[in-house]
Amino acid sequence: MNLLPKSAKEFATKEYWDKFFQKRKDSFEWYGNYDEIKPLLLQYLKPNDNFLIIGCGNSTLSVDLFDDGYENNTSIDISEIVINKMISKYKSNGIRERLQFECMDMMQMKYSNESFNIVIDKGTLDAVCSDADIDIDKMFAEISRVLKYFGRYVCISLLQEHVLERLLHWFIIENPNWICRIHRCQQIMRQQQQQQDLDFVNFPVFIVTCLKMKTKLPEPYCELDMNGERKFKKIHNPIGEMPTIIRSLQRMELLKYMIRNGKIDDDNFNIELFDDSSNSNDCRYKFYFVQKSIIVRSNNNNIRCSVFIVPQGREHEWMFATGKGRIELLKQCRCDRLIVVFLSRKHHYENMESIKNDLGNKLQEFFPLSSSSEKKIAFLSIGEDIGERTVVWEGNSEFNGQMFVEDVCIDSQMYRRLVFASNHNIIQSEARLMKSKKHGPSSIYRCQQDFLSCDHHQYIAAGLAIINRPFKNQYNLLMIGLGGGCFISFLANNLKSYDDIILHVTVVEIDPLLEQVARKYFDFDRKTRKNVQINIVIDDGLQYLRTKSQENEKFDFIIFDVDSKNLELGVSCPPTEFVENECLNQVQSLLGDEGIFILNLVARNEDLKQEIYERLKCLFNHRFRWKVDEDVNEILFATNIEQLEWLRKDWNSNSRYDYIRKSCFHIDLLAETYRKMCLKLTFC
Repeated sequence: MNLLPKSAKEFATKEYWDKFFQKRKDSFEWYGNYDEIKPLLLQYLKPNDNFLIIGCGNSTLSVDLFDDGYENNTSIDISEIVINKMISKYKSNGIRERLQFECMDMMQMKYSNESFNIVIDKGTLDAVCSDADIDIDKMFAEISRVLKYFGRYVCISLLQEHVLERLLHWFIIENPNWICRIHRCQQIMRQQQQQQDLDFVNFPVFIVTCLKMKTKLPEPYCELDMNGERKFKKIHNPIGEMPTIIRSLQRMELLKYMIRNGKIDDDNFNIELFDDSSNSNDCRYKFYFVQKSIIVRSNNNNIRCSVFIVPQGREHEWMFATGKGRIELLKQCRCDRLIVVFLSRKHHYENMESIKNDLGNKLQEFFPLSSSSEKKIAFLSIGEDIGERTVVWEGNSEFNGQMFVEDVCIDSQMYRRLVFASNHNIIQSEARLMKSKKHGPSSIYRCQQDFLSCDHHQYIAAGLAIINRPFKNQYNLLMIGLGGGCFISFLANNLKSYDDIILHVTVVEIDPLLEQVARKYFDFDRKTRKNVQINIVIDDGLQYLRTKSQENEKFDFIIFDVDSKNLELGVSCPPTEFVENECLNQVQSLLGDEGIFILNLVARNEDLKQEIYERLKCLFNHRFRWKVDEDVNEILFATNIEQLEWLRKDWNSNSRYDYIRKSCFHIDLLAETYRKMCLKLTFC
């Protein structure tokens, strides 16, 4: 049975609705039944009000209101067929004598001016707005004409974008003598969710009330009730703000439908949930959705669904921060679908139980009915501790945008982190904290200079040792990207001291604010060994490389550890400009035949990875890499050193390890990393 129009234009024609009601015998309640809209509707009706229902169709709204004591009501519709059916069904045998049904065009009503206290529109505006040829302003003008002053136009609508635009323009801009309120009908949503099947999108239903005033208002007056609880929020710029809010609610319902049906296969798909009672512009929760590729339903046809709450400070770990990690988490949780919940650094959380109470009803909407209604959601986490996080500093820079320095406690150990809001899944720098002995019992922390928290930094530092023995008394190291300075601080404090060997370190950082952050919050350059000299250059790394290559300067090591701001290409580190042929040629020129290029590569784009391997192959005779355990980082090494014994393919891991131990760049603290590096050497 084809009950829906083939085109939007047909939706508004008399012929369509005549045909529609001939096919449909029962009332067709598009926008909820009377019991669902009654709590909000009756806030604007009084038993003695004289009210009009326009475009009534075969809805029972007028009958339900009459039977509930609201007897002064008249319904009109353009379809004579439906009016005759309504009279026959609800006024036969002399019952409901005061209930009126009339065949009338609402664009040209026959009623006198100011005849009604209330005009009710249940879906009619949505229907006529679908046809661009219909003069909606004429409809609004007729409604205004028959309404008394302080009367109300009550419109029940889905508020599609074009409908809301016309409504706001007429009642707010073109005729500024109206007070507008928009309620979201949550009761209808709850009822739909209880009756849902998987192929049904529960688009939100709204009740718009427009109060007719005698004089022009000094400014637009529009309020929004998000939950149907008369908790109004004034919208100061209704034309700009209201469509955005309504559109986000509609898109959320579409996303819920897609998630319930398992139609989203993006491992990194997420939704941010904001707290409308808070003044914060930062989300309170972020949800990642994971599901099995093939779901085998249980005997009772249920899909096993769970929620995993990530403790504060642990959202950067591989298991939670990456798509592959969350799939592994799904397997460990032994469920079919999993919502991974991240907590925000800008919000306070009491405990795990308060989070569960906060999320319970919200998360049920993302699960199929069969999974969410019969039992409570299974909440999982790492124990009952929600973690500890303190934002030490927050700032904005021209180059990196919003940045945070935060202290987190993991397994009773304190860490300090630098995080960019633009790339929140990656820790830019991390230092382990220890209490300063100089301050006695007071809680003054220092960054531990003999510890490298980030695994990829350990591999980079370990890679310096593949140069076996000193063959000159001065080495030059160039690093693009400072971050919190943790890597350079570790080198400067833990390299062996040689009286006759000096390491000159040049760090190029485009963001001057990062140098301040590194010095103030990460104890950068607080103390160094005498054979290590550090120079910070505030410059664009690409421009610096270009300039130095023209000057024919040489470096023994060049390290790229710089994040990308454009994540659309699937590369988080470095920016793609740093791995283009022009830049790589400059690197080769600066290294000559005795230097080593070290690249921290964070890329999910496999095709781009292969391109980078091929570019390095064209420029360097020897190339090898290490994949950091449980991380997306790869550390790539490239060199044209001909007599580099460490690369001998007839050597086993023990031979390579003995070789490294004799290097002038060997660091005792990295013994375990050296072992891993010697075992997992991969040529590329």
